[in-house]
Amino acid sequence: MPNQKPPKIEFSVDATRREYSTAALLVERQSGYLNLLPGAVVLSAVLLFVGLCSFNWFRTAFCAIYVPLILCLCCPLVLAIFFYALPAAVKKRAERDYKTYSEIMENCSLKFFDDNMIAQTRYLTLTDPYALVGLCIETPELFVLAKDSERMIVIPKRCLPEGGREDFEIFLRQVFARRRKVMRNWIF
Repeated sequence: MPNQKPPKIEFSVDATRREYSTAALLVERQSGYLNLLPGAVVLSAVLLFVGLCSFNWFRTAFCAIYVPLILCLCCPLVLAIFFYALPAAVKKRAERDYKTYSEIMENCSLKFFDDNMIAQTRYLTLTDPYALVGLCIETPELFVLAKDSERMIVIPKRCLPEGGREDFEIFLRQVFARRRKVMRNWIF
C-alpha cells in the first residue's frame, strides 16, 4: 500500500520453549480452566471444614465416619487437580504446540501500526486489528497477545529494541487499556 503510514515500531521475535510454555499458562490462567483456581481453593477449604465439622467424634459407628472422611479427602484431590494436573496438561500441550509455533513463526517480524499489527514470516502474513485481540498479558519478561485460547503471539521483552522499548510498552498499555492484565506474582 503506497499510502500506508510507516509502522510505529518494527522488530523480530523469537520465543523460546520456556517462554511459550509460560505464555500458554498465562492465557489458560486468564481465560481457561485455571481461571477457576481461586474458586477451587475456596471449595477445598469448605470441603475440609465441612468434613471436619461433620465428624461425630464420640460415636463408635463406622458409617458415620465415611462421609466426613470422603469430604476431607476431596480437599487435597481438588487442590492436586488445579495445582498439578491442569498445569501439567497445559505445559504438555504447549510443548507439542511449540514445534508448530516455532516452525511457522521462524524469523517473524512484527510491525505495529496505529490500528493493527502485522506478523510477517516466511510462510504467512497475519494482520490482526487490535480490536479483535482479546487479551494482552504483561509480565516482567513477556507480552502475550491472545486472540483466543488457540492463537497467541509471544513477545519477549528481550526482543524489543533498546531505543523504543519504553515507547512501545506505553503504546501497548494504551491500545489494550481495558483488555490488559498485568501479572507480576502468579502461581505457576
